[in-house]
Amino acid sequence: MRTDPDISSSSRRMYRRAGIGDIAHVVQHSRLLCRRFAPLGPGIVLVQSGRKIVRHRGEEITIGAGGLLLIPDGVDFDLINEPAPDAPYRAFALNFDSDLITRASIAEGRPIREIRAIENTLPDVEEACRRAMAAIAAGNDLPDAIAAARVSEVLLWLASYGHRFVPPARSERDDRMARLRKAIAADPACAWRAADAASLLCTSEPSLRRHLAAAGTSFRALLVDVRMSIALALLQSTDKPVTVIALDVGYDSPSRFSARFRARFDFPPSAIRGHRHEFDRNGIKSDRASAAAMAAE
Repeated sequence: MRTDPDISSSSRRMYRRAGIGDIAHVVQHSRLLCRRFAPLGPGIVLVQSGRKIVRHRGEEITIGAGGLLLIPDGVDFDLINEPAPDAPYRAFALNFDSDLITRASIAEGRPIREIRAIENTLPDVEEACRRAMAAIAAGNDLPDAIAAARVSEVLLWLASYGHRFVPPARSERDDRMARLRKAIAADPACAWRAADAASLLCTSEPSLRRHLAAAGTSFRALLVDVRMSIALALLQSTDKPVTVIALDVGYDSPSRFSARFRARFDFPPSAIRGHRHEFDRNGIKSDRASAAAMAAE
């Protein structure tokens, strides 16, 4: 079995286990604003260094090193990952598969329906996260049932402190959107077409397009958004070259990928890895920062 990953390590890494969850160690060197960030599932973030600033429904939440952020399913928000003065922003993130939360059937604790912040890390939760991370990273070396139990332990510890993740209550439209996002996220490099997505959801293509239009989006916009969200996670949590990440999310052309990424997040992929940019207090790039970003491309 792989050795227990050290969540205090400075290296980027990401592991995923179908039906259970995924973990990532995020390392970011620039203070960057990500608008309308939509995690692919409920989860938690343990900040190791720097600060995470979240803006949601008119409120601003700031979590420093040692803080814990609880994120329910189906929310989107603006966020800023801010490096420390002498170190990059680092955080350990664990996303739970929604089916795992349903199977856990936890009744204790107050339901987490909005983003919730805990200023100081709960030691029991952090230790459970270490075991969950090792279980997800172990792959075939550990049976699925054992891995699921270790990730569920995080849910149980959180519930013991009064924080309970619950399966989302969705309308039929929301459920289709969630299923479609999950399917695309499972294979972002696929040459997805609306007809393929409709078939997967057991509906007609016109019906799918109507559902998406009612939600204020389109199939193409949703596809790009999911791909760019995954690209952001890969840039933050792996050391893969940008050209490889472009292929991973379905782009043969690195320049086209970079253009799509910039259009979605308003900064280039290179900004994540090590180029520092200047922002005002609201997280908006200054003209000098924008020029530097363009030069870096």
